[in-house]
Amino acid sequence: MKALRNSLIILLIGLLASTHCIGQNEVMPIGFFAPEFSEGNTIYLYNPEASKPEISGLEKPIDSITLKKLGYNMVIDTAPSWFKPAFNKLDYGIFYIGVKRLGSEYVEIIANEETGKTTYMKRHTGEFVSWEEFLLSIHSVEFDSEGQKVYDHWKVKSAGRVYDRNTFFRPKYIEGDWMEVEILDSNFRSTGKTGWIRWRKDGKLLIRYNLLS
Repeated sequence: MKALRNSLIILLIGLLASTHCIGQNEVMPIGFFAPEFSEGNTIYLYNPEASKPEISGLEKPIDSITLKKLGYNMVIDTAPSWFKPAFNKLDYGIFYIGVKRLGSEYVEIIANEETGKTTYMKRHTGEFVSWEEFLLSIHSVEFDSEGQKVYDHWKVKSAGRVYDRNTFFRPKYIEGDWMEVEILDSNFRSTGKTGWIRWRKDGKLLIRYNLLS
């Protein structure tokens, strides 16, 4: 599963648009769910909160997603009309769904990124990828608005430094809502400097992330 997760992230970096962000007015998913998929596999969707406690673990699915091979590529064969996950590029092995809640048996997924509609998948049918793992795997990040600052360390009180919006940062370490970064120039070349930036606040993303250089 770890190898599958790493492969998905690498492919995601190489295929999607170079810059992406969740708007600051939107609540972030807590991470992503990468379901296992193969030809002929059926991914079931559930609503365990509507099930009776005495039949826990034997819940009937409310819907499903089926997969098939089309030429050399894997594609979704059938799915609910409202199913619009975060990243769906099965022909390149990419299938990431935003996660609202992570449970011991189920994962509440954001099944429609446009409407915020959620449903559930069994947790053992895939792997959870945290924001920290995702951000440490991408090429670089940048500020989402003017006036955001770079600090020597988030635990040390200082005025901070304001950088041009064309400055990019390569994630090195993440500690809570703060990220230690290598500072890059507008051509993604290292400046030899490092610092700390705040990447999240009150459940809102404060950065854009660049999947490609």
